[in-house]
Amino acid sequence: MPFTIKRHGHRSRNTYAKKTSSDKTGGKLSKIRLRVPSFLKFGKIKGFDGLKSIAAVALLLLTVVLVPASVCAVTLWLYNKATTSEFFFTKHVDVAGNVRLSRDLVLQYSGIKVGDNSLAVSISKAEQNLLRTPWVEEVSVKRLLPDRFVIRLKERMPSFWIHKDGVLHYANERGEFIAPVESGNFLSLPTLTIEPGAEDATPYLSRLVTDMHSGALPVEAGAIASVTASLGRGIEIYLADRELRLSIAVDDWDGNLARLGVALGDLARRHELKDVREVRAVNGDVWVIVNKPAQG
Repeated sequence: MPFTIKRHGHRSRNTYAKKTSSDKTGGKLSKIRLRVPSFLKFGKIKGFDGLKSIAAVALLLLTVVLVPASVCAVTLWLYNKATTSEFFFTKHVDVAGNVRLSRDLVLQYSGIKVGDNSLAVSISKAEQNLLRTPWVEEVSVKRLLPDRFVIRLKERMPSFWIHKDGVLHYANERGEFIAPVESGNFLSLPTLTIEPGAEDATPYLSRLVTDMHSGALPVEAGAIASVTASLGRGIEIYLADRELRLSIAVDDWDGNLARLGVALGDLARRHELKDVREVRAVNGDVWVIVNKPAQG
């Protein structure tokens, strides 16, 4: 800002003050100077120093462009070499947890083949392929370099046969469909029927399977011909070899199951079970219905 001295009412400008420019509004404007790096001032560079500066800039630009490109090229070359090298060819595939599915079917569904390059195999795709099959509930695929894979499965285990659209299907212990019954995967199981209105009783199907395996229900699973979820009788079991029906009400499952087991044990000890047609455990009681005596 200019330095001025006021004498006798007049303003006089100091000889060392510099005149400033003003805009139309009367405000004072100041000049802004931008510094440019000396090595970029090509117009003022002469001789050998100018050539060195230009060369430095060119080298910098080449470095920025060529180094990433070289890294990408080398990476692609290494990947191509690895995915075609015999060192990484698959030689072993271990399969565990398969019961219904054969090892060959597991490999077929997963898409992993002996002889394929192990680095070229997509783990996520192999797992997704196996999970799309009706029998696989859980799966884990691990790659062990350089030449091995490990596939671990948890299959859906069938407990019943069930009809769907006129076709016999396998169903799990909750009555959920798994896959059609075929000659290649045939397994004899009880036929399941869910009567209209008895859908609330289906959770007890899994308890039935568990209690049979634990011995709480003194009945062999292989002796059961059919299982029915009924609105009025709860879970009904039919034993074809004895022509005997067992019914367990679901309102007090544990209590009814215990009373049914005691009744069956007493009948067996008295050798009277052969004359029984039906045993029902309901409302805290056990009802035994015997066959009508043959008329001579």
